[in-house]
Amino acid sequence: MTLYATALWLYAVMASLVLGASLYESLVVHPAWSRKPPESFVGFVGAPISRMNIPAFWVPVAPLYALSSLGALAVALWAGSLTMPLTVSAACAVSGVVWTLVYFRPTIGRFLETGGGNTPARRLQSEARRWILLNWIRVVMVAVSWWGVFRAMGAHG
Repeated sequence: MTLYATALWLYAVMASLVLGASLYESLVVHPAWSRKPPESFVGFVGAPISRMNIPAFWVPVAPLYALSSLGALAVALWAGSLTMPLTVSAACAVSGVVWTLVYFRPTIGRFLETGGGNTPARRLQSEARRWILLNWIRVVMVAVSWWGVFRAMGAHG
């Protein structure tokens, strides 16, 4: 197995893991805390689903996902096998992780760690709806990154 194939496989595994986890969170976890803020923020913290240590999963996985995409991109460039799907895939992976660090993580922290703080309920409901909508865009970005790496693997043979 070549270095390029190994880099693609590593990135494919990471993209698959992140896509699966993102879909699970979007369909199971996020509805649990976003039902009716701020009450659902406070209620989520004591619920059985909130006992999962979600940061323990994402802290190592998110950087590995972004780094594996950049690694695959660098090896493809070095091997002279750079394709548009892989380039788009890596761009979606890296920008999704950056967006997570800049917006999603700080916002969800404010929602769940402080119960929304002193923010009025109507505003929290609006912010939670925006967060959920933007998260679906992020899930699409992860899906595009997944598609791109598998497309690159197919082109590689």
